[in-house]
Amino acid sequence: MKKKYILVLVSFGLFISCLKPNCEENAKLSRNRECLLIIEQELPTSTPYLKARGRNLKTSKSCECLDKGRWWIQYRDNMSVGDTLIKRKGELVFYIHKKDTILSFPWECEGKIYK
Repeated sequence: MKKKYILVLVSFGLFISCLKPNCEENAKLSRNRECLLIIEQELPTSTPYLKARGRNLKTSKSCECLDKGRWWIQYRDNMSVGDTLIKRKGELVFYIHKKDTILSFPWECEGKIYK
C-alpha cells in the first residue's frame, strides 16, 4: 500500500511539472512578435486573445495585431481607441502610448521579468 501511495505522489508531481510553462521558450516566441498600431476600433471582449485593429505606425495602412498569447490582452482595460500599441520585434516590453502617458509592461513568467 505504501508503494502505491508513493507512486501516486511521484506521478502527480510529474504531472504538475508538465503543466508549468516553459518560460524561456515562451520568451523566445514573444520576442519574435511585433505590433506597431494606432487603435481605431474598440477591442473585442469576446476573445481572450489580442485582436486590435487600426493603422500601422510605419506604413499608415490599415492593419490588425493578432496574438494567441495572453500576455498583451491582460492589459485590455488600459487600451482605448486612439492609443498606440508598441511591441517591437526582439524586445520583451509592451507599450501603450496614451495622449499624456506611456504605460510599459515587461514580459513576465512564473514571477520573473524577462528582458
